[in-house]
Amino acid sequence: FRVPMKLLEVERKFNWNPASLNILMSNGGQPRFSSTPTIQSKMFRDIYYDLDNRLSSKGLWVRKRLLYTPHKHVDNTKTGMWEAKQSMPGSSFVRSTYDETQDPSRIWQMIKNYIPKCAGPNESFGLEETCRFETHRRSFLADEKFIVVLDETDFGHSAGEVELLAEDANKAHADIDVFIARYAWLFDCSKPKGKLTAYFEKYPRNNA
Repeated sequence: FRVPMKLLEVERKFNWNPASLNILMSNGGQPRFSSTPTIQSKMFRDIYYDLDNRLSSKGLWVRKRLLYTPHKHVDNTKTGMWEAKQSMPGSSFVRSTYDETQDPSRIWQMIKNYIPKCAGPNESFGLEETCRFETHRRSFLADEKFIVVLDETDFGHSAGEVELLAEDANKAHADIDVFIARYAWLFDCSKPKGKLTAYFEKYPRNNA
């Protein structure tokens, strides 16, 4: 009897140019994907929370994500669902492994690792909003295995990720590396920049 291991989200970040979208949708790159990508599209607003960088400095990212229908205004009376992702040992910015959850009770426990006396989810865990932005996400399944995510934010930044859900992070990273090398026409891995990094470069925090 084998006890199932926890599935981790393994991802590698890359740059992408929205101008390449037409090539992608027609599967016109060389080499081609094994089948023409069926691209899913969704919009969401993220609100990130922290307290004096005590979470992000430890690789824990806490946010509320609200999905909404494209071409319609966000309903500001709704706040979305809590999400948290904890960076695992051995992760780097470009090659990351995360333990992710949408369970408020588990998120509370994760936050308590760094802020022991934090409030509960109904009080936003005692955290402060650090930023909010909207994202148009396109995603597709490539070669029956890899999830490719292409994001465009409302502040003009584009970022991409290749993701796998896996028990063995090292093997998953190796598989992603081979996949990205094969389809290098889509993936620019030179100096990828995450959405939060780009946001705070454009809108610096007020530390006064």
